[in-house]
Amino acid sequence: MTLFLGALISFAALLLACAPQQTQQPFKSGRSPSLLSPRLHQRIDKLRIKWGVKGLTIALAASPNSTVRSAEHLSDDWTLETLGFGQADKYDNEVDGDTLFAIASNSKVFNALSLGLLIHNNTILSSGAKLEWTTKVKDILHEWKLQDRYASDHVDLLDLGTMRSGMPRHDYAHGGISPVDLIAGMRHLKASTEMRRDFQYNNHHYITMGLIIERVSGLTLPEYVQQHIFDPVGLKSATYNSTHAAVSGHRSDGFMNTLPNLEFCKKDILAGADQLDSRCLGVQGCLDWWTETDGLFEAGAGGILLSAIDMKKWVQELLNPTVLPPSIVKEVTTAHTVTDGKPTLPHYGINGYGIGQVMYSYRGFKIEGHTGSVPGQMSTMTRVPELGFGFMLAVNQDNFGSFVNNIIQNEILDEILEVKEWDLVDWEKMLGLRLLEQLGDATKVEKPRHPKVPKHLDIAKLNGHYHHKAYGAWDLVKVENPASTEGGKDGSARIVETVYPKINITGPIYLAEVDKIFVSHLVFFHFDDNLFNWTTVLQKNSYNSENEVSGKITNVQQTGTAVFTERGVGMYGDYWGSGAAVGPAVIDQHDVKGSSEVWYERT
Repeated sequence: MTLFLGALISFAALLLACAPQQTQQPFKSGRSPSLLSPRLHQRIDKLRIKWGVKGLTIALAASPNSTVRSAEHLSDDWTLETLGFGQADKYDNEVDGDTLFAIASNSKVFNALSLGLLIHNNTILSSGAKLEWTTKVKDILHEWKLQDRYASDHVDLLDLGTMRSGMPRHDYAHGGISPVDLIAGMRHLKASTEMRRDFQYNNHHYITMGLIIERVSGLTLPEYVQQHIFDPVGLKSATYNSTHAAVSGHRSDGFMNTLPNLEFCKKDILAGADQLDSRCLGVQGCLDWWTETDGLFEAGAGGILLSAIDMKKWVQELLNPTVLPPSIVKEVTTAHTVTDGKPTLPHYGINGYGIGQVMYSYRGFKIEGHTGSVPGQMSTMTRVPELGFGFMLAVNQDNFGSFVNNIIQNEILDEILEVKEWDLVDWEKMLGLRLLEQLGDATKVEKPRHPKVPKHLDIAKLNGHYHHKAYGAWDLVKVENPASTEGGKDGSARIVETVYPKINITGPIYLAEVDKIFVSHLVFFHFDDNLFNWTTVLQKNSYNSENEVSGKITNVQQTGTAVFTERGVGMYGDYWGSGAAVGPAVIDQHDVKGSSEVWYERT
């Protein structure tokens, strides 16, 4: 659930039909004319079609005093608008104002505001102390314990909200377990830096905050948010329950694609092509939803579904709080830590993180918001308080969904800010090339000239059961000949076949099913000595318009280095998800268990 600040970027691109497609007239609700120009409407849908985004929704809000509004909008009321493009689901129903999208980590601000309300309302703990942002986590949750004793004793609510406990993401540990069990497992997770030293995005923090709200208020996080935010603000279709959303008939489906050829993507971006080469794009599949459950186990980190009709009300409330105390909104939108010490893009300032909100400047204007992602669904919230204007984007496409959102976000801002033509940035080209540079082609790993075989480890016999107390267990199975394998449990063999052609093989290949939210399989390719390259893969069922399983969608997530010993395997290469500020751990062959980011014991 990401911020990207935070989200794992997948390597697959999006499907585009070979025949040119015509842009559609978007679904629109709200006052006429639109806050956005007809030219930008067409541009948005053109981007959607070009990059294979199945469906897209936009919710906009402008205050009565906003300079964004034209003369046709002048009144004492807010201008609220929704736009919908493309298809919502596998049945080709069109996106409209009622279509429900997962907003993922854009849910975090609801969590933060709920905790802020409990503090604002002078909640008294069972100890008799008043709940504060400085209240220590250990004084509320007996499950809470970290390996670093000082951090375990001193991490407070503000540290959780601003992501500065010293713990990296450890997202590969997330997989359908209860908040209580997830938090109890944190004592088995390694810290990557000292407490309050670096910003590290962390979904565990917000799941912890959700459980704190439950213990303090007597209501689960979804119940508390329903009573204190959804209902008072008038977010009538908002829900944390994925199953209930499906029953409503308005839930969108998520879409994801198999491996692309990034070289052709880069060629087309440099050429400014209107239509992408089909070799750049993968085969599209409908994964239905990111979880087969109600999703409530991830409520704290990013479990909310919103429609565009509710999104525009929510943007308005954050810009002009009438239900929420303004002091709480101010608290969560105040930067408490720096995420990026240097600007990363033209016209952008330094990024700060509040409590479930990101703050930065764009062309001299303060921006507040967040991003979010779960498999098959991406969202972006952007507000310009100085202009009394904001909007929210959501797409039901994985892969380049966040990339398309970022282009549209910047192009909306440039139009609203009336940027002169000579000062415009080609955001599609700039962001596209930067994304491809970040992704690279990590599956093309140069093999050593003379790969060694370890003297004290038989790398041909690493099969077995491996276990980590927080990450869980998996069985490692040797793949004898990936080029000829067929079938396999849940398409496991086809996973290796998909990755195999791009890997320089120097020895054995192993496969493990892990069944987590962001990863379903681990593939290990021998590299040199006792070093293997690991690849995380997310494979999902693909559903057709009859709601039948028609195949598999296979998506490479991340690669890194693994070191095998007789006792187990140590994972390196940012498997723990510390981010750029901290980086991966350094391999120590004399102490693989101690130096690794995550250690799986062989049992």
